[in-house]
Amino acid sequence: MRRHIFIGLGCVALAMSGTAMAQGRSGGVGGGPGGGMGAGPPMTPPGSMGGGAGTADFARGIASERGQFGRDFADQQRMSASDRRLQAEQYRQSAQQRRTDALVMAQNARRGAPLTQADAKRIREALKDDMTAWRDTFQVGRSDWQAMRNQWLVNRDTLTPQQWAQQRAQWFAARDAWIASQRTWASNRRR
Repeated sequence: MRRHIFIGLGCVALAMSGTAMAQGRSGGVGGGPGGGMGAGPPMTPPGSMGGGAGTADFARGIASERGQFGRDFADQQRMSASDRRLQAEQYRQSAQQRRTDALVMAQNARRGAPLTQADAKRIREALKDDMTAWRDTFQVGRSDWQAMRNQWLVNRDTLTPQQWAQQRAQWFAARDAWIASQRTWASNRRR
């Protein structure tokens, strides 16, 4: 029994001396397991790594890009109220024309106008464009966007061309209801 204890203690001592030797070679700082607080090489700031001017230039480049992002964001935020009104008016006019086209196509489909699978694809793409313009113009949140997208942009083969024409027309009614609810919410919030 004693013999096993002495052999075990000897193995522990040998292992500890190996670690001490490894620490002695690496200066006791970093360099691997148990070699220091972080057990890795010491950190040096960019530009002082002995890599020359390239490292400092790289750090300056990152800072410059972040600065440009900040400037671009500030410019976007400074969009004047008249610019916003103009953008909203342009959307309104475009959306009104697209809505009229969708309603006419739906009415023609109800009357029995022949529509092909190519028409179905085109109608679905137009609906997708309508929804994207709505999302971008009104800065629709992700959850509202996903809910509308899941409800209205179903799988292409799910609906017939006539049903796609009806789907697009009905989407404009849902969009109008969403806009009305947002206006109501905004007016109640102002009070």
